Amino acid sequence: MIAEVVKTISCCGLTKSMTAERLSGFDSNFADIKLGLRTKFPEIQVKLYMTGLHKADVQKQLVSATQWVVARIGDYVFSENGQAMEEVVGTLLRQQNQTLAIAESCTGGLISDMITNVAGSSTYFLVGVTTYANQAKQEILGVSPSTLATYGAVHEQTAKEMADGVKRISGATYGLSTSGVAGPEGGTAEKPVGTVCIGLATPRGNVGRRFTFFNYSRLRNKQIFAMTALDFLRRDLLGIERPY
Repeated sequence: MIAEVVKTISCCGLTKSMTAERLSGFDSNFADIKLGLRTKFPEIQVKLYMTGLHKADVQKQLVSATQWVVARIGDYVFSENGQAMEEVVGTLLRQQNQTLAIAESCTGGLISDMITNVAGSSTYFLVGVTTYANQAKQEILGVSPSTLATYGAVHEQTAKEMADGVKRISGATYGLSTSGVAGPEGGTAEKPVGTVCIGLATPRGNVGRRFTFFNYSRLRNKQIFAMTALDFLRRDLLGIERPY
């Protein structure tokens, strides 16, 4: 009986063209395996297709090909078996006996929705709040009025204080936050549409980072903001140095 196997390797943080460039030379190394790239926005999936008479031989070659792919894409790979980012993050939180609370502005609850789509998430997810207005950021999360007056809602310091606030009020070990400009209006020269600030409060300290993406639609901006925030947390849980 002919064995047909498909392997899915999921990546975050690279474009399709960048992924293809890193995988140049695959065909010459694995002539019996077909390589395909699929965009499942905002992630890129590397697909490995192989058929053979003996399943054990097929699996062995796919293991070797997977190792080759991961070595070239590096820690942009978040799953080698097609798992969603929220599943990967949930597994890490559960394995490390950690808990999570989320404060969202521009993503409007999307990250919390992703997390709670995973069965068993109640073991590690404590609180999700959408603090859209500045007043809510102050009164619920304790963001400093001077921070908002000086920097505005979309700033690394604001996101950092949001993450710290939701961590504090929930008692979670990790706090994650987003504040950005999803568009299509509201952008400025300093903070164009596609800008998001992500805050992460951890047992070791707090950090805020700014990212600017291509001006997608409002929904797509929210999706890439949410995925980037979860990847930010994933890297911290794994102790991976961030490439940004």
